[in-house]
Amino acid sequence: MSYSEYYENYRGPNLTKATLDKIVDITEIIKEVYGEENNWHGKLWRFKEIFGNECEGKQFYCEFHSDDGRKHWFNGFIEDKNQYFNPPLATPMKQMKL
Repeated sequence: MSYSEYYENYRGPNLTKATLDKIVDITEIIKEVYGEENNWHGKLWRFKEIFGNECEGKQFYCEFHSDDGRKHWFNGFIEDKNQYFNPPLATPMKQMKL
């Protein structure tokens, strides 16, 4: 893992669902890493640090819901467990500077 100011200052929507290979429910595991402040604990994580050493060749899916009822999601395929997991950041409307 690596510290990231970008993630440290982020406050995202609530994680509601996470799966590995469309079957295995990993929601609680991802919630632990996503943290209470919904900011990935201010860090960038490697795939193996989140999904385990046997994650190569697997698909992941993460779903979030913001306070305004909007659903945010992303998915991907893990080719190299040592690469950084760099999830997109959904910014709730209340945090946007208009």
